[in-house]
Amino acid sequence: MANERLLPSLFTPLLTHGYHPIAMKKANGIVLDKPGKPNYRTPSSFRIIVLLETVSKSLERLSALRLASAACSLGLLQPKTSVGL
Repeated sequence: MANERLLPSLFTPLLTHGYHPIAMKKANGIVLDKPGKPNYRTPSSFRIIVLLETVSKSLERLSALRLASAACSLGLLQPKTSVGL
């Protein structure tokens, strides 16, 4: 069973100090062919999919939710348009 306090105990100091570790900013890019292109010699014939670390995505999601909540409480963002609220 996962410890439900693990991620908050890791994320809180990062958010408090406004720090996003370099190791969490690394991503893997995968180049895919766009289907149906007559010529694959140009960059527009491909698309790049970027895969971020799962923990980094969670930290960014948490940050977005906190920012959206703060913006809603200040009247800067309508509740129905806020992310995940």
